[in-house]
Amino acid sequence: RRKSRRRRRESEEEAEEDCTVFMIVVLALIGLTVADEMTGGAVLDPLRERFPALRAELPAFDVRRVDRSIDRATRYICAAADEDGKFAYAVKVKDGVAQANDDYNVLRHAGTIYALIDSCYFNAPQASVRAKYCACAPDTVNSTVEWLVREAIWPIPNLELSGVYKPHGDPFNPPTAADGRVFPQERYRLTLGGQGLAMMALSMANQVQPGLVEWDTVEEIGEFVTQHLQKDDGSFYFFWFPHKEPFGASDQPSSLYYPGEAALGLIYLYEGLKEQGKDDAAAAYLEGAAKGLEALASEREDWPQEDIPGDHWALKATARILGHLPEARHDKLLRHAAKVIRMMHDRDLERIGMNDKLGLSSMGTVLEAQFAMLPIFHEKRSYYDNVDQAWCLAQKEAFLLCEAQDQDSPAHMLGALPHNLKLKNEADDKKKIFRTITGSDGRYRIDDT
Repeated sequence: RRKSRRRRRESEEEAEEDCTVFMIVVLALIGLTVADEMTGGAVLDPLRERFPALRAELPAFDVRRVDRSIDRATRYICAAADEDGKFAYAVKVKDGVAQANDDYNVLRHAGTIYALIDSCYFNAPQASVRAKYCACAPDTVNSTVEWLVREAIWPIPNLELSGVYKPHGDPFNPPTAADGRVFPQERYRLTLGGQGLAMMALSMANQVQPGLVEWDTVEEIGEFVTQHLQKDDGSFYFFWFPHKEPFGASDQPSSLYYPGEAALGLIYLYEGLKEQGKDDAAAAYLEGAAKGLEALASEREDWPQEDIPGDHWALKATARILGHLPEARHDKLLRHAAKVIRMMHDRDLERIGMNDKLGLSSMGTVLEAQFAMLPIFHEKRSYYDNVDQAWCLAQKEAFLLCEAQDQDSPAHMLGALPHNLKLKNEADDKKKIFRTITGSDGRYRIDDT
């Protein structure tokens, strides 16, 4: 890392040229006309004028490929939910046979519900094809939300509130594993991120299927977060241990993404309660989210750029909360978001053109954050002025994920994305192939898709 930082400092004058090289690598993979279809060429025209290599004629890219990717991913997610509403969370494919692993992550169960609802119900560009592509979504949302409430939300001792436990199952009567092991009660804890993701999933589910979850249940989770996991300065505790010392709230172990997840969950809860006219109750959750994001921004304000983390959940929450806050509270959040966006773009410039193994979930969530914030920075370029290039690269990476779908997958895994992706440079001038993409190990996780 130190060597990488030194190289960047020593070659700042070559940064623009290096960026162009990486852009050409990605463009050669997926074709220039992707951007033409999606943006009318507005983003790429300045680049075309400066670099002749970008004016090459390449085969037309079918914009419907994006629709097909969403369709297949949605169908796979629906098919991966069993009759009880539990996803086949982790699958290993060997010799064409898919076998589910025993482990299960409640947080990513909730995150998958969030992604499914966001794609099928709140994705405006897909409205015209929603009935076809998302036909399976209502039943899957219903069953998976009911599983989450039934299996993961339990009372919290001494608080008269409920929260999301990890692992799932009755923490007061731990279940017996298939091999006869009894899970010790001390394993059960409540994570800050789990509360945030559950608030997202349950609030969104109630918007699209009113009454699916009692709002009182979602409010109890929000109250637990703001009253017992949030500190006076707005920052958060990461865990609550009901059955293990130290009992109650704990800073250890730490988690990069939990505060952003909690903030975004509180925003969704705020919006849901506002729709019901419960303005007073909603206000407390909005303030909790705002204070949490401001605490993150303050903590990282003096950090050097190379130490800024790729905190995508904080950016998603920032993009969503700005419309609910007065302008006077925007500056701190936007300055923090600009640092994170800069880090994401710089890192992608490095890794996307190298022979590397990339995690699909990491790529997807980082892109989600960029697509949320870059339109805001398009209007506020004084905070971040590299919008066009960052958007262009992010768009190419999104289509790279489309190409990754179904790579090395048997037919019954159609629509799933591999857990890892291998990218390799292949300088084959005759076939005009400069990049190869392969799924790395036959592993599939529901949150990657």
